[in-house]
Amino acid sequence: MPTYNMHFEITTYSESDNDMHYAEDYSFWNPLIEHFFSGMDAFEIHCWEDEQAVIDEVIHGLKSVVCRKEGKVLIVKGDLSDKAKNFLLTDSLNDAGQLKWFSVFLYREEDILFSSEHYGTEFTGSRLSGAQKAFFIRTLPEDISVLEW
Repeated sequence: MPTYNMHFEITTYSESDNDMHYAEDYSFWNPLIEHFFSGMDAFEIHCWEDEQAVIDEVIHGLKSVVCRKEGKVLIVKGDLSDKAKNFLLTDSLNDAGQLKWFSVFLYREEDILFSSEHYGTEFTGSRLSGAQKAFFIRTLPEDISVLEW
């Protein structure tokens, strides 16, 4: 059965006060990330050091995570428990309806198989099945660029 490695990038952004790119609408977020929970065993969230309050939310919300700093990036990693899945679904958007986290990674046995980066405007799927590839394309906004390798 063939597998696919793919990168998806949203090409239309909303206005923002901080010059960061955000999707115009994040209604795709929950269906997308929930679809990729299957078979994953760990997650990782990256935020910039000036977003400490967002990291604190993750640490206090999940408690059993490990936090470290690499340069100007704060990284939180933990098991993809039911509590973590619920957190990634229900606490992901800020008051403006934008994704809070710069990057989110989902792991299976220490391999990153799903990533959301640049505040949910770029996505990578590794070793995707044909059905997962189709799900990405069907779920993300129409204005995406797609790269397959």
